[in-house]
Amino acid sequence: MTTRSRAEGQPGSVGSQTAPGRFRLGAACARGFGVVFCLSAMLNLAVPELSRVAAFAPALIGLVIMVGGFILVDSRWSVLWAAVTYVVGLGTLATFLLPGARVDSAATVASVTALASTAIPSLLVAVADRRSLPYVAIASLPPVLVLAVIVTAPFGRTPFVAIAIVGGWIAMSFAGLWLARSVKRAETGLEQLQEGYAAERRSTETEAERRYGARVLHDTVLATLTVIAHSGVGVPPRAIREQAASDSALLAQLRTAGTFTASPSGPPDPSLPGAADDLHRTVDRWSASHDFTVTWHGDDRVAASPTQLDALTRAVAQCLENVRRHSGEVSAEVTISQDDRLVRAVVTDTGSGFERALVPEGRLGLAESIEARIAAVGGVARVFSSPGHGTTVLLEIPR
Repeated sequence: MTTRSRAEGQPGSVGSQTAPGRFRLGAACARGFGVVFCLSAMLNLAVPELSRVAAFAPALIGLVIMVGGFILVDSRWSVLWAAVTYVVGLGTLATFLLPGARVDSAATVASVTALASTAIPSLLVAVADRRSLPYVAIASLPPVLVLAVIVTAPFGRTPFVAIAIVGGWIAMSFAGLWLARSVKRAETGLEQLQEGYAAERRSTETEAERRYGARVLHDTVLATLTVIAHSGVGVPPRAIREQAASDSALLAQLRTAGTFTASPSGPPDPSLPGAADDLHRTVDRWSASHDFTVTWHGDDRVAASPTQLDALTRAVAQCLENVRRHSGEVSAEVTISQDDRLVRAVVTDTGSGFERALVPEGRLGLAESIEARIAAVGGVARVFSSPGHGTTVLLEIPR
């Protein structure tokens, strides 16, 4: 009945951001791996070779620049910074060919190996979600492998270095692929979950609109038609005409605007705050137009939110309408009480009563207009009745 925002499009919006989300996660992992491995290579080079640290200054500077490059890999220009960091890595390897920076110890070999087999290939994780990953890995490995083999040749550990580098590049490639696929599966699951949520929300909103419409029609149009079908017994003709006019306006507004505003002769609109600001006045107006007597007990004023009070007012009015239609009585008693948590309304009549189990399922007066309406605002409706002993309805709503 009312216009509501839908969840359509949310899953699609998530799917449109899937690839960038995976790329950012891969870049973040590449940043972590690269920074750690570069720092390890720096420490392994500077501490054991402290006496020659000046000779290795270009390599240390290159490693520092690579650390900055890995940090920037997680930025907007990830691919560009990955390429720049790769070039800086090649330049850092080349610095070991400079005079005085010869690789002639286990420490320097370990630093070169760490740089070529773990630090530089960490960049593959940043582009692991791209289909071009195998080509990137194959194209970028040979320059690193050749340089590393050349600079470590004087120490005689070339086979070990070559095996470590090839193994590191393969390991980083598979690690990146595993990460990209895991994230893709997670995002697919999230997208399906959001699609399910959107479908459930649409279904819930549709059901809520259906039940709201059933209550409105039952309390207005169907009630008026029922009175007319019984030749207006117990209701003045003027009240029937006014109610019929109000129902006609209601249907017109529901058809054109999807909502309605209350008229003085019609029921209060639950969407308008303050529409039922006085339970006594609303019920007394109804009872006067239907030649029905209501005896009040308890509190005169009810302290509750407009929505809660409106639901209670409608439910009480429907209880009295049920008494008028089905009990054979033209009077009932309403008792209002409240505490810090709840507002209670008890509607009692001494009419014919009924057996709840015998009430047809399609009847909306009790199930929707009373019980479901009170439940919709977090309250509880209890019905106590038996044939020949009248009916008592207890309504409780939170304040």
